[in-house]
Amino acid sequence: MVLFQSDKLAKIKGLAHALDVIGNWLPVLTVLLGAIGVLLARRRRHALVTTALGAAGACLVLAIGLVLIRRYYLDHLPAQVQSPAAAAAVFDTLLRFLRVSIRTVLALGVVVAIGAYGSGPGRLPRAVRGRADRMADSAAHWGGAHGVRTGRAGTWTDSYRRWIALGVVLVLALVLAMWSYSTVLTVLLLALILLAVLAVIALLAATGRAGEPAGPTERVDGK
Repeated sequence: MVLFQSDKLAKIKGLAHALDVIGNWLPVLTVLLGAIGVLLARRRRHALVTTALGAAGACLVLAIGLVLIRRYYLDHLPAQVQSPAAAAAVFDTLLRFLRVSIRTVLALGVVVAIGAYGSGPGRLPRAVRGRADRMADSAAHWGGAHGVRTGRAGTWTDSYRRWIALGVVLVLALVLAMWSYSTVLTVLLLALILLAVLAVIALLAATGRAGEPAGPTERVDGK
């Protein structure tokens, strides 16, 4: 069954191969340039939020463009095309993986932007983190009252909490980069895993603080 005919098919095939080769390296180059820009910025967290939202916005514009191109394509089919539905199916099949990639990068950009903003010094992020720490402290005190102790593990986690969290983020980022076929569900799953691990780290750090011996009580009688 002939899907379509064109005397420019060989040229189109060559352009498609070139796009396939470029498509393998362009995402890597984009990530490297974005990372370099963030590292060279004075306000790195702000730069990371801007970069992530910029990538998400670019994907949104591209997704809208694909919808418009699809509509234009279907509205200008040659007269000999007997089945517009088949033509639409061909178009959707050719762009299926591009659409999945667009949605994945869009979700990833939003998640990274929210994470970078949530770790910042703003009033709302500080309030959220303070609330989470208070909940972890309450759970740690409740566990301590019931004989639950983490010992040196909790103390060590409290001392190196930021470095541990950074290591977890880097490991999950590496997992996402090595994932053979990432989707929106992949991004959301890794984000949920990150939140769960950060919650465990916060709880361990709270138990470490709760298990630390109190300092010497100051005397107020002058003796």
